[in-house]
Amino acid sequence: MRLFLFVPLMLLTACASTPSQSPRFTKAADLTYAATDPWENTNRSIYRFNSEFDRILGRPVVKVYRAVIPGAARRGISGFYSNAGEPTNAANSIAQGKIKSAFRALDRLLINTVLGVGGLADHATDMGLPEEKHDFGQTLTVWGVGSGPYLVIPFLGPSTVRDGFGFGVDFFADPSDLAANALLSRQERWFKLGIRIVNIRNRLEDSGGGSLLRGSADEYATVRSAWLQLRTRELYDGSPPQIDDEELSEPAPSPSPSPVPDNGPAPATPATSDPAPPPPPAAAAADKTTPAPQNH
Repeated sequence: MRLFLFVPLMLLTACASTPSQSPRFTKAADLTYAATDPWENTNRSIYRFNSEFDRILGRPVVKVYRAVIPGAARRGISGFYSNAGEPTNAANSIAQGKIKSAFRALDRLLINTVLGVGGLADHATDMGLPEEKHDFGQTLTVWGVGSGPYLVIPFLGPSTVRDGFGFGVDFFADPSDLAANALLSRQERWFKLGIRIVNIRNRLEDSGGGSLLRGSADEYATVRSAWLQLRTRELYDGSPPQIDDEELSEPAPSPSPSPVPDNGPAPATPATSDPAPPPPPAAAAADKTTPAPQNH
C-alpha cells in the first residue's frame, strides 16, 4: 500500500527540472547549517555509544565473517544487495525527475539479475553502466526540504534530520525487501536483515574507514567532516560545486575584536608628503627678535 501511495508522488515530479539548476535544490543541498552541529553534545554521546557497541559486537562479528566467508563470496553478497537496491534507485530517480538514471537502474537490474545470477556478478558495470545511487533523502532535497541539524543515529551513524527520515522511507518501503519478506518466514527475514547489516559493516572495513579513524585526533569531528563532504557529493550526483572543505568541518569560533590598550594617545607619525605645521606664535615671535648671526 505504501508503494502505491508513493507512485503518484513520483509521477508528479517526473517533469522536474535538473536539480543542480534549481535554486531551491541548491539551498536545500547546502549543508553549512548541518556543519555547525547544534546538537553536538547529544551527538557525541550517541557516537560514543555506537563506537562502544561496534567495539564489543560489530568488529568481532565482521572479523569472523571475513575469516569464514571468502573474498569472492563477500563481493557476491555485496553485489546481491546492491542489485536488490536498484528498484529503490529507480523509484527515487523518477521522483527526482532523472529519467535517464531510472532507466539505468532498470537496465542494471535486468542485466545483473539475468547475467549476474541475481547480482552476484556486476556485469552491468563492465558494460559501462555503473551504479547510480538515489535515496529518498536526495529526493527530499530535490523537493526543497532543508537538511536540518547534523544527527548521529543510534546503531546507524552520521546523518541529518532529513536524511535520517529518508533512510527510514527507503528501508521500510524498499520494493525488493517487501517482495522478499512476503515469501520468507519471520526467522528468515531476521536472518536476511542480519546478513544485510554485517555486509554494510564489512563494506566499511573494506573502504579503510577504520584506519582513518585510528589516525585522527578527534574521531567524531573526522567522521562528521568526512560524511558531510561525502553527502554533498552524493546530493550533486558526484559533481558538486567547488566548495571549501573547511566550511563542512568543525566551525571555528568567530573572531572577536582585539581590545585596544589604553596607553594614551598614539604618537603621531610624521608624514613625508604634507608640509610641516607652522610654528607656535611664541616661537614665531622669538624668530623675529633674534638677530641672525653675521659672518666675519
